[in-house]
Amino acid sequence: MPSLLAYSFHRIHPAFFADFDWHRNGQFLIATPEKALVDCLYLSGRKGKRFGFLPELELPRSFRFRRAREWALRVPEPRLRMHVLKN
Repeated sequence: MPSLLAYSFHRIHPAFFADFDWHRNGQFLIATPEKALVDCLYLSGRKGKRFGFLPELELPRSFRFRRAREWALRVPEPRLRMHVLKN
């Protein structure tokens, strides 16, 4: 029988694990749009660009590019930071 679920484990530097807010239903934490985008770019630099292609991405009007750049500058590893900033 084929598996219906796939699990994937990712390593994120502990200092970079932040900027979450309660979902509107108040039952779980979710990343802000800026942090979520930077997280995808961060992971794409580690996993062969698997998370770097976002064809259906729609940024809300409230998206703050300055805030996303601030998060990108906080990536601890220099090579990975450049990858995030470039993309």
